Amino acid sequence: MLAAVLIIGYRFIRKIGLETVESMSEAKRDNLTSRASQAHDVVDAPLKLARRWSFWAIQLVAWGAYGFLTYLSDLPSLAEAQMFSMLGVKLVRAALGLGLSLLLYLLYRHVMMRRASIAAIAGVAVIASLAASVIWHLLYDWLTATPSLDWGKFRMSHPEYAFVMLAWSAAYLGIEFWRYSKIQERHALEAKALAREAQLESLSYQLNPHFLFNALNSIRALVQEDGSKAREMVTQLSEFLRHTLVNGPAEAIPLSEEVSVLSQYLEIEQTRFEDRLSVTIDIDSDIAETPVPPLILHPLVENAIKYGMLTSPEPLRIAIRAGREGDALRIEVANTGFFDEAADRRAGAEGAGIGLRNVRERLARQYPERHDLQVIQDDGWVRVVIELPTD
Repeated sequence: MLAAVLIIGYRFIRKIGLETVESMSEAKRDNLTSRASQAHDVVDAPLKLARRWSFWAIQLVAWGAYGFLTYLSDLPSLAEAQMFSMLGVKLVRAALGLGLSLLLYLLYRHVMMRRASIAAIAGVAVIASLAASVIWHLLYDWLTATPSLDWGKFRMSHPEYAFVMLAWSAAYLGIEFWRYSKIQERHALEAKALAREAQLESLSYQLNPHFLFNALNSIRALVQEDGSKAREMVTQLSEFLRHTLVNGPAEAIPLSEEVSVLSQYLEIEQTRFEDRLSVTIDIDSDIAETPVPPLILHPLVENAIKYGMLTSPEPLRIAIRAGREGDALRIEVANTGFFDEAADRRAGAEGAGIGLRNVRERLARQYPERHDLQVIQDDGWVRVVIELPTD
C-alpha cells in the first residue's frame, strides 16, 4: 500500500515539476531576483538628480532670504544714502554663510559615510557649527568693518551667527536622518517582498523536482529493504514540505528555527546517502534566537552537497557553524572538496545555479552595507562565510 502511494506521488510530483521547470524560462527565473533591483535603480536615478537640484535651490533661496531679512531688520536705522550699499553688505554676509555651510555639508557627508553613531554626528555638528560661526563672524567683520576687532561688540553680536549655523546644521541633519529612515523603510519592504518571492522560488531551488525525485526514489527502494526507515524518511520529507510550503513568509526567523528546518533536510539527505555523507552542526547557544532571513542557509547546504559529492573524497563532510564575532553573527557552511568554477558556470547557464546569487541578493536588500558573504577555499574545504548584524 505504501509503495503504491509513493509511486503515485512520485509520478504526480514529477509531472508537476517538469511542467513547472519547462514553463519557467531562464529570463523569468532571473526576473524574480532582479526585479526589485531594477525597480530600485529606475526610481532612484531621477530621485538622486532631484535631490541634488533641490539642495542647491534650497541653499540659494534660504541664504538669499536670510540676507534680505537681515537687511530689512536694519533698514529703519539706515540713512537714505546707505540703503543700496547695505543690501550688498548683507548679501556678502549671506554668501559667506552659504560658503561655510557647504564646508559643513561636506564634513557631515564624510562623517555619515563612516557610519558614525547619532551621538557622534550630533557632537561633530555642534562643534563644527560653533567653529564655522566664529570664522563667519570674523570674515564678515574683516570684510565690512574696521580691521581692529572690537571684542566687546563681537561677543554681543556673535550669538546670532552661532544660532544660524546651528539651525542650518539641525535642519540639514534632520532632513538627512528623515531621508535615511525612508530609505531603510523601503529596503525593509523590498527585503520582505524578496523573501516572499524566495518562498515561491523554492519550487525551483529548494524543493526542486530533482530533490523530490531522488528522495522518493530512495523511499521506494527502502520500502522492500527496510520499511521502518522508509516510513521515517516519509515523515522527514512531509515535515520539510510542510514547513516550506505551508508556513507563511516572514522577514526574519530565529536562527534555531532556521537550523531546525535545515536539519530536516539533512536527515533526508543522510538517509539517502547513508555513510557517504557526514554532517556536523555547531551553533553557539547565546545566538540561537538571533533573527536571520528565512531559508537563507538551505541553498548553501544544497550546493555543498551537490558539488561536494562531485569533488570530495568519501565520505563528504558538511560542517555548519554559527557564533558571535564581535558585534556580528558569523555563519559558516563548509564542505570537503573544491570549488568547481566551470561546473558552477554551467549550472548558472542552465538556470539551476541561482542559490548563491539569491542569497547575495537577499542579504544586500535586507542588510545594505551591513553584511558580508565570502567563498573561501583552503585545506581541501570550501567555506561560505556569512556575517550579519545582531542588532
